[in-house]
Amino acid sequence: MGSSHLICSFIGVVLLLWKLPGCSAASRINVALSSEAIQSSLLSDQGKAEHAIDGNSDSEFGHLSCSSTAYQANPWWRLELPGVYRVSEIQVTNRNHDNREWLDGIEIHIGNSLGNNGNDNPRCAIINDDPGCLTQTVKCWGMEGRFINFYKSSDQAGYLQLCEVKVYGEPAAPSMSLQETGRRNITLVGRRLCWSDALLYCRDSHWDLLSLMGPEDQEMVDELVARAPFPLTSHLWVGLRRSFSGSSWFWMSGDPMDFTQWDDGSHHPSPCGGVSSVEGSTWSQRSCEEHLNFICFTDPIEGSKKLRFYSSTRENQIRCT
Repeated sequence: MGSSHLICSFIGVVLLLWKLPGCSAASRINVALSSEAIQSSLLSDQGKAEHAIDGNSDSEFGHLSCSSTAYQANPWWRLELPGVYRVSEIQVTNRNHDNREWLDGIEIHIGNSLGNNGNDNPRCAIINDDPGCLTQTVKCWGMEGRFINFYKSSDQAGYLQLCEVKVYGEPAAPSMSLQETGRRNITLVGRRLCWSDALLYCRDSHWDLLSLMGPEDQEMVDELVARAPFPLTSHLWVGLRRSFSGSSWFWMSGDPMDFTQWDDGSHHPSPCGGVSSVEGSTWSQRSCEEHLNFICFTDPIEGSKKLRFYSSTRENQIRCT
């Protein structure tokens, strides 16, 4: 009731994958309020970097407290989060007066490096100023990092002003990776999610949920499980999926299913599949709502093509609010 849904298409087949309420674990706590901010220069005492994270977003009456750099080339403002976070959404509010395009051309970068003051980290988005929009919301889809930079790269000098920055996300999950020569890099994630959120997590941060191509991959999973530095659920999500109306299973990564290792017990009537963490990595059907640890991989087999996966809850990357 009231659930959103996910639609995928694969080799001409359309699958309706229901994303049930309560699956998403994205935080709605504004983590910027517990973070620290600095900037490349200071216009005045009224423009300190921390004014952009003081919780004051009263734009209706113009009572905003804002940060502002001095007039300079390539100004930047940086937020240091309490730890490494998976950032789902950033909201930025600004004034719009004197015909100044305060937000136009600002780049948002997220990562863990302080190279070039943090401005060399991966970019989430570039904001285009909208005179009728004082607050813009940017989706970053789980990009990980401790530092969030607002950076205005330009051949001409200018100001960088931010009146309120809100950051929503969650602490990055503990994980363990294993890579061997000639074999794929796989990562066991300590976070526990339902199947659809595990898939989106892997696609945001790695490549996809793991597909098992043969006994060698199975052995690598067993080795990773044996060395796990955190408690594991009894089963682990991988990219096993079937359509609701069909009986054939496939890998969400698009890899061929030439190898299987299903257990001999009874199967749950579910289209989601996982591997056991206690019984030699046998495969079994699991309820898609179950919150399990999961395994991602980052090195796709050449020629494989991921099954497209759509979420009605995912909006445009930047929108006015």
